[in-house]
Amino acid sequence: MPSAVATGSYYKSKTKRWLEAQGYVVAFLERVLYIQGAHGLIPIKRDQYGADLEAKSSARTIYAQVKGGESARSQLAAARAEFAKYPLAPCDEQWIVTWQPRAREPEIYVVAVGPQPAQHSVIVPKRRTPKTLPLFSRSA
Repeated sequence: MPSAVATGSYYKSKTKRWLEAQGYVVAFLERVLYIQGAHGLIPIKRDQYGADLEAKSSARTIYAQVKGGESARSQLAAARAEFAKYPLAPCDEQWIVTWQPRAREPEIYVVAVGPQPAQHSVIVPKRRTPKTLPLFSRSA
């Protein structure tokens, strides 16, 4: 069973290769900071601009948050909330890229398209399947 860090790194690398195949130049935006703990230095990872990757082309810049695995869709709300904190220039876009296990192509959710101020509203996609309401039993 791979660790959460290894799984996340796998999907980030896979997204980087996919974006490079689309013609983008891609850079990682995750920083590792160290804080002093009781037993030495503790590494803490932080995303810059709320994104894992920055992809640039001559036409636009994409800030991508990568999610993968079975539980990828459960993390979308937190990613959208983090993206909403940062302003966007006219040619910038914020994407959430999700990978299902063994998928060859990712699912892309466009969260926002620039220009946008900080604390902007984000695009929330519709549900894939409608939510079913519980049926209540009748007692005699």
